[in-house]
Amino acid sequence: MAEKPKDDAMYRFYQANIHERRFAARVARGVPMGTIMLTTVLVLFGVFYSVALLLWLCAVLNVCMWLWIVSAAMFGILGVDKVYKELEREADTSKAPATDSTALGQANPQAADDMRQVTHTIVFPNYKEDEAMLADTLQSLAEALGSEGFVVVLAMEEREGPEARAKAERLEGRFASSFAALFASYHPAGELEAHLDGSSDEEVPGKASNLKWAVQKAYEHCEQEPAIDVEQVVLTVADADVFFHPSYFRRIEHEYMLMKESPGEQHKWTMWQAPQLPYRNYFISPAPSRVWGYISSIYEFGGVASLSSGGHHMVFSAYSTSMQLAHDAGMWDGDVIAEDHHAYIKTFFYSVYRSAEAQLMPGKAEGSGVGCRPALRVRPIMLPVKSTSVASAEGLWASYVERWHQATRHCQGVAELSYSLLVCWDMICTLPLSMYNVHFVMQLIKVMVRPFFMHVVPICQAIALGALTVYWVWHQRSVPMCPDRIWMASSDGETLLCGLAGAWALTWPVMIPFTMVAFANYRFIRSSFLEPSWAHPGASLWHMCDGGIPATWGSQVFTVVYTILFDALVLMAPLMVPYGLLAEVCGCWNVWWKGNHFDYVTAAKSIGGPATDYGTMRANP
Repeated sequence: MAEKPKDDAMYRFYQANIHERRFAARVARGVPMGTIMLTTVLVLFGVFYSVALLLWLCAVLNVCMWLWIVSAAMFGILGVDKVYKELEREADTSKAPATDSTALGQANPQAADDMRQVTHTIVFPNYKEDEAMLADTLQSLAEALGSEGFVVVLAMEEREGPEARAKAERLEGRFASSFAALFASYHPAGELEAHLDGSSDEEVPGKASNLKWAVQKAYEHCEQEPAIDVEQVVLTVADADVFFHPSYFRRIEHEYMLMKESPGEQHKWTMWQAPQLPYRNYFISPAPSRVWGYISSIYEFGGVASLSSGGHHMVFSAYSTSMQLAHDAGMWDGDVIAEDHHAYIKTFFYSVYRSAEAQLMPGKAEGSGVGCRPALRVRPIMLPVKSTSVASAEGLWASYVERWHQATRHCQGVAELSYSLLVCWDMICTLPLSMYNVHFVMQLIKVMVRPFFMHVVPICQAIALGALTVYWVWHQRSVPMCPDRIWMASSDGETLLCGLAGAWALTWPVMIPFTMVAFANYRFIRSSFLEPSWAHPGASLWHMCDGGIPATWGSQVFTVVYTILFDALVLMAPLMVPYGLLAEVCGCWNVWWKGNHFDYVTAAKSIGGPATDYGTMRANP
């Protein structure tokens, strides 16, 4: 529930909500669809009245998309080397960081005492999950270093009925001895989400509303435990199909303690993200799921790898942060779909709010400080997280349908662009000009641009490039102003414009990125699935998970190579029309008219046995 600010308090702009009844919220919801409609109008005008305009649109959008995809792929390819180093370090305990209290105590006795007080709380939101899948997840978690000190929460949905409690009780009975605490929370249906303008809406059934409830219960549990210091609790949230590397939590402890021992309070303002790869059931996944996995992995792996080089990335699906920060910022709203991106963006603006509040505190002259300095940071943990893709045991057609449901759900994430625009507007209306500085403005631009590039720019580029391609075919494979042979090009403005627009060939705007996506994903699968299973087949469930990839002519590598090449070079482009273009347009349209309110249908994720529903989402139980 949004906390209404006191009369003498600064307006809490970070608590804005796109479902508010005010005009600004309605405009923010319409911006994504409005941008697509404007692009379409400009493209049609270019087709019928100004080829130069069409070429300019294609050139600008092609360059933007090319730079984004190729840079993400390059960071991903280079990031694999970091993964190899991390896995090698963890395999050789003599090279592992000194994170246990004994080793750390040799350098700093006080740090050793603090290390013993760090508590990991892991929350698994779920709805109608297969019990065997949950059991595998808990077994994998029990194999993590230090798991005997974990607090684990099974975030169930009350609307699942008596079976949810029975299932939770069986899992508690089986795994309670593996952790310091294992209990279930039950998110009730019909809760309301209150807004700053005094309006309210019923929560949307989903991971965000489930987490909002479950994390509060976990926070209360930690507060009531005398042995737990809430300010030293690290919270991790993850889907029910996630396998963490056994050293993931130990690595976070190590970084947490390093930051705590350093000047400042960065340990209180950090989120941790590992690259997530949805390939646990790679080989049995249908083509749409594999193609989505390639694109998602490029974005996630490349984004996480870029953080070490000053890049920007938002947390995704399975991530960690300070429990106190999650509680104070109210990371999750009950009427949100893309809970991970929303958690990051909301917490970023919360850090802006706190920084401005400190600068504008009573008795401090306005402008006497250095302006806003948002403290939130995302830190990479280069130990990949393994999850599953959509694959129904009911057949190929069912898998295609369920992948469509998942695609439309993911595309609801465009609502976070609307949210960031609304919060930014409220922030501008709230903060004085003295709060803005170059560092803050650059961070703000990164936060705003990321969801725009994820959801809107690809659709605009597809529309423009598709129109140019049809125009080219209709006019006997020629475009006015452009030469009909690529070797006739020169460096003058017109022919350069034609080349950037893709008027000669689609090689550079399409084939080069697709080839890099294929190579990057080959490296992801080999480094994180195949080689760990070869080198340490019995070390843990994480190491044993090889994606179910069979050998072809005695080689799993050959199977991966021909599958990825066929998917990327033949299937990716046509499959992205329904699962990318159409799904995103549907998402933008729904956000415009309904916000985050839509029929949320789960997607089955089979690992070879019976179909399993993942996520906490179904509007009608």
